[in-house]
Amino acid sequence: MAEDRVSITRVGAVGLIRLERPAQRNAIDASMAAAITAGVRDLDADPTCTGIVLSGSGGNFCAGADTSRPGPTPGPGWTYAENASEVMVRTVKTCGTLVAAAVEGWAVGLGLGLVGAATYAVGAAGSRYRLPEAGLGFFPFGVAPFLVDRMSPTAIVDLALSGRRASLDDALASGLVTHTAAEGAAEETAVTLLQGLAEIPVHVLDDARAFLRTCSSTRGSDAVVDWCEEQMTRVVLSMNSTRAPQEGTARR
Repeated sequence: MAEDRVSITRVGAVGLIRLERPAQRNAIDASMAAAITAGVRDLDADPTCTGIVLSGSGGNFCAGADTSRPGPTPGPGWTYAENASEVMVRTVKTCGTLVAAAVEGWAVGLGLGLVGAATYAVGAAGSRYRLPEAGLGFFPFGVAPFLVDRMSPTAIVDLALSGRRASLDDALASGLVTHTAAEGAAEETAVTLLQGLAEIPVHVLDDARAFLRTCSSTRGSDAVVDWCEEQMTRVVLSMNSTRAPQEGTARR
């Protein structure tokens, strides 16, 4: 059950959503994506929650989508916007509460989408970042638009087409990561970051969020997400298989 693989707890006023599937490096399946979506929405609706941390257990953030089992066959009129992972990442991006992704180890494919969708990304020493989808036969339209607010389009395309393993220094230089932490301390650092921000007057935080939304809209990232969903719909429906492609997992 998804409840066994996604835990939702509180550290004071900060909500903590942790992926609990270490044997699979926290790869996300549809039920986990739905559980994360529900958790973010519930915490966002709670006036006592001032921040949300996304993290992973077992020394990794997320190795992408679980590609070990076939997904449902798209029915008539299906679009990628209905995909559970797309709904999850969109929910994180549009959340009214500040969200921090706490990255240990690998952040790959869909996991990288969560990092980009969060307000902040705390990268631990030794963390690594990768988009392997091109090697699986498709461009990562499901992830790329959520990186636009932090990375240049050219940097995103380079990461996607090269399939290279980006280091913490690379991620920090590109803007993907906003804060750093010692190895093993990303979650604690993210919680501390959001706890500190909770001391700022509410109207100031509201203005900050409005500023971020306005900048995102001005840069066209919402339109980019819509366009990429159309492209991903095309990719899925053109596959010569009944299995819809998912955002990739780590290859070592």
